[in-house]
Amino acid sequence: MLKHRYMRRYAPIALGLIFLLIVTWFLVAKLEIAPSKISNKSATQTASFFVTRSGSSLMLAGKQFRFSGPNIYWLGMQETDNGNAYPSHFRVDDALATAEIMGATVVRSHTLGISVGCTICVEPRLGVFNQLALQSIDYAIACARVHHIRLIIPLVDNWHYYHGGKHTFTTWRGLSNEKLFYSDPQVIGDFEAYISVILNHVNRYNGVAYKDDPTILAWETGNELSAPSNWVQKIATYIKGLDTHHLLVDGNYEQPSDTANFLPDLHINELDIFSGHYYPPTISAFQTEVSQAQAANKVFIADEYDWNTSGGDALGLFLPAIEHSAAAGDLYWSLFPHDDSYGFVPHNEHYTLHYPGDTPQMRTRVTLLTAHAYAMRSLSVPAMVLPDAPAITSVSGKRIAWRGVAGAYIYTVERSVVGATGPWTVVCNQCATDNTTPWTDRTRPSGSVWYRVKGYSLSGVVSLYSKVSPAG
Repeated sequence: MLKHRYMRRYAPIALGLIFLLIVTWFLVAKLEIAPSKISNKSATQTASFFVTRSGSSLMLAGKQFRFSGPNIYWLGMQETDNGNAYPSHFRVDDALATAEIMGATVVRSHTLGISVGCTICVEPRLGVFNQLALQSIDYAIACARVHHIRLIIPLVDNWHYYHGGKHTFTTWRGLSNEKLFYSDPQVIGDFEAYISVILNHVNRYNGVAYKDDPTILAWETGNELSAPSNWVQKIATYIKGLDTHHLLVDGNYEQPSDTANFLPDLHINELDIFSGHYYPPTISAFQTEVSQAQAANKVFIADEYDWNTSGGDALGLFLPAIEHSAAAGDLYWSLFPHDDSYGFVPHNEHYTLHYPGDTPQMRTRVTLLTAHAYAMRSLSVPAMVLPDAPAITSVSGKRIAWRGVAGAYIYTVERSVVGATGPWTVVCNQCATDNTTPWTDRTRPSGSVWYRVKGYSLSGVVSLYSKVSPAG
């Protein structure tokens, strides 16, 4: 009888736990959650601290915080040949891992905050919000913390890009003049409602609302705006009314041809950070703008710049100018990761950066950017440790393709004709790069064979082997 009483008492609890485990497993599988990436890596001791401002300096846990990193604008949503899509978890993780290897502690990402007017956007139609889009952003924010990276997130775009912009809000209200974004009360209310959804959203991976997450360094009122000061004041006041933790960047940036764009906003108490964009890099304009922000006791950063130009001031001069200035940080445009199958994500833009560099010239500039990022942190460049293993994605005839690993410079391929446990013969000794895959095994014998791949960093550190892949 005692046994049956316990069964009656605890059986419903046991069944409930089993049901909960099944539901959890289903959600993990359905939503492509990667717990190993999100929860199994240790965070820095300062991960729970917000970056703050002390006059014209940024501070973290009582120490001055300076940074250099990339713009990775597509972390929440990417543009493909087949339309807009959410980036795979692999691409997000690989990009952020690469940024971390290059010394970055901050990344600026447009689509974590600008996502309106398209089918898979956060707000596809006025007043309609898409939870799947927010889940994509959730993963990127949680992944950034794993890689010890803070985020700067713009909230609207001046331009007509795939993720929408200020014109989307005016179009929703039937207004042909998109400059009314800054003055129409109904449109301003629509934008504030959108901001509220973003800031109050609770991340499914860590249970923290965006407005309470120290992974986010700052919100930015927008990207490359030309907003009147009264609008900036209104939006800045609204954001700070919702979010008492985060810093705020003025989306009215400056550039070499216009060094007075943010000057009218310097008196706005709610604004913490001002920025410049440099196409091409121009030391004199940069120094002028740093001085303008400093005079107002505000922080200055180089929000964007062209790392790959032959015009303006040479990168080897521009980066030291930042290091020796009072600027808090800088963010180049823009970093792309390994592709899901092999090679890198292609992007036909002059500013596209792949690590460690597709060409000798790119590799030289990547080396400069990496050294600069560590110099901004008063550190020397460490030996590059590869965080993961390559993954063989296909073997077709004599052609072997593998998904690259962040930080890898070159790869070795080994073959076995006996079985998945070897013995192994090196058939490609550090002879293949991510730009030369798929690799062809011209000496492959007939019959069954097995392959495995490992990568090497620029400093010679070797990765783990890929899982063994059989080929009939």
